[in-house]
Amino acid sequence: MRNGRQSRCCNFSCFFWIFYYSILAFILFIVAVIIFWLIFQPQELKFTVTDASLAQFNLTNTNTNNNTLYYNLALNVSIRNPNKKAGVYYNRIQAIGNYGKKRFALVNTTSTPFYQGHKNTTMVRFVLQGQQVVVLGGKELSRFNSETSARVYNIDVKLAPRIKARYGKIKTAYFKPPKVDCQLKLPLSTIYNNGTFVGPKFVSKECGSVKIFTISVGIGIGPFSFETG
Repeated sequence: MRNGRQSRCCNFSCFFWIFYYSILAFILFIVAVIIFWLIFQPQELKFTVTDASLAQFNLTNTNTNNNTLYYNLALNVSIRNPNKKAGVYYNRIQAIGNYGKKRFALVNTTSTPFYQGHKNTTMVRFVLQGQQVVVLGGKELSRFNSETSARVYNIDVKLAPRIKARYGKIKTAYFKPPKVDCQLKLPLSTIYNNGTFVGPKFVSKECGSVKIFTISVGIGIGPFSFETG
């Protein structure tokens, strides 16, 4: 009987201490995140498409659902780091072109890898050019034909960076934050014999919400490394 009672007491005691230390570790983690945030006060990066030219965007046959899309889109994107105490290492930035919900292109910027320091604005360029088979439904084809008549297309470009954040001498591991959504209204340009594009002027467009530093603070408390240089 005593052995049974002792065993039950031991199990309860072990469970209690595991629960206690788990709660304590969680509280300490939250406190560390708050202190980390107060020290560095990170602000999110700002992605803005400052210039864009759409030289080609046409389908081989708009009467069928299975079409080949020919496209030629160039984008200049500014990345603003407003932080005083945080920098960013960019290992890669991908641009993913979507029309409706159909992906038609994925390219990497030729600028990476690079480091972006404090209070810095960096320009990167993407060129999406080629052809891709896309399957458009009836409503999507109707929308495409309408936009072709207007010579202005609604194209969604998502930016997918792979980065790590630097806080002083602390660097996070590389991670992939949620994609940055840039919903663009792009006028079709016309090319003349001298090689210049003309058409309606593209209006600079700030991309959607960014959650890079929000995520990196938690990562910084976890898998980080110290920089000696």
